[in-house]
Amino acid sequence: MLKQLLIILFFCLLNSIIHAQGYKIDGRIKGLKDSTCYLTYYYENQNFVQDSTIASSDGTIVFEGKKLLKGGMYNVMIGNWQSFDLLITEQKFSFEANIKDIFNTLKFFGSRENDLFYSYQQKSIKDALKIAELSKKPDNLSVNQMYGLQYESEQYKKKFIKAFEGTFASKIIKSTLASDIPPAPKMANGEEDPLWGNKFFVEHYFDNIDLTDDRLINTPFLYQPVKYYFDQLEFLPNDSLNILVDKFLNKSRKTSPMRKYLVSKLANQAEISKVMGRDAVYAHILNKYYINDPLLWDTTTVRLVKERYKYLKNLLIDSKIPNLKATDVNGKEKSLYEVKSAYTILYIYAADCAHCKSFTPQLVKFVQENKAKGIEVFAPIFGNNQETWKGFIKEFGSESFLNVIDKTGKINLYQEFDAQFTPTIYILDKDKKIIGKGNMNIDTMREIIFQ
Repeated sequence: MLKQLLIILFFCLLNSIIHAQGYKIDGRIKGLKDSTCYLTYYYENQNFVQDSTIASSDGTIVFEGKKLLKGGMYNVMIGNWQSFDLLITEQKFSFEANIKDIFNTLKFFGSRENDLFYSYQQKSIKDALKIAELSKKPDNLSVNQMYGLQYESEQYKKKFIKAFEGTFASKIIKSTLASDIPPAPKMANGEEDPLWGNKFFVEHYFDNIDLTDDRLINTPFLYQPVKYYFDQLEFLPNDSLNILVDKFLNKSRKTSPMRKYLVSKLANQAEISKVMGRDAVYAHILNKYYINDPLLWDTTTVRLVKERYKYLKNLLIDSKIPNLKATDVNGKEKSLYEVKSAYTILYIYAADCAHCKSFTPQLVKFVQENKAKGIEVFAPIFGNNQETWKGFIKEFGSESFLNVIDKTGKINLYQEFDAQFTPTIYILDKDKKIIGKGNMNIDTMREIIFQ
């Protein structure tokens, strides 16, 4: 009997623990009636639905679930396109507001973070409205008052951040604070360093964003700064960018969700970059933060990344491209390495590719006009339908290319030559070293060959 009682008590305790671990956000919005309301979470520059409920006749709404919500900023969407943000640090709290002016009547119970956040927001919005009104008046008194209020507002932000340091509300506000640039240091000749502003930007742009706090992932305050920062650094050479990537990622904690998020964002940005050869940065990230930091990822992800990196590392600019052997139009095996020319264009295309159909005649003309430069085209096609292949060659006049096809179907152009789009083009020097690559136009090819 005692054993059965203990079992019952155990399961009752377990059930209460599970229930206690969930979330419950309830509120009452005076004047809201029979409206479907949504609790959404921020991810980058978008919102996604987390939960939904229908407001009762007296404006009561309840969002409730058994699993804890991820920390971050959420948004409550109600009828008539109105919404307001919530900070999720506490998992159970309540609020009240009036539908006629939600923002200024919003009050929280059991959530210090939201109390802090809205006390700051409400004052800042009032100041912003006063500043906007003063900006419409041309008299000197109004202009001086406007500048004074702008200064006071900025000082209030700094005081708030310091007074409530360590709170999520403070971190959110601090992430919007621009760093004050100190005076430029003097160079050896006594003049100010003209590049000081750029150097300060590189070193201190993220001073006010806490990259150790995973909750910032689910806010609108992380995605845009990361994207902006690395967009501004697109001009840098790969070696310099790799160093900055490492320094930046070291600001986050190892094996943390923030590290995982940032690694994936930077990898994606490097992979889709329009800067030729930026795949060297992509390869650096794959090797260092996926393959050699496997605790961040599941085994399937690591395995797939290893497979991608195995081929990609041999396809970077300044690398000697792997050899490719296939069958020409006469049924003879031809090798890329056998092509003896000052420049070889490896032109990987597909017969059903619209861009290939328009670009191939341009490439034919470019090669014919520059025969004296010693340019040859080695052109493998996706697929092994010989009738379609020969029809394409005839229709688009590419008989002067060394056209080849993989009759065996064993060559994976997509993987082995990273041909993820068509046409994929590699420009090789006489030693088959890659000097240019990508889905480039004729002008870019001309610049690379004739530089």
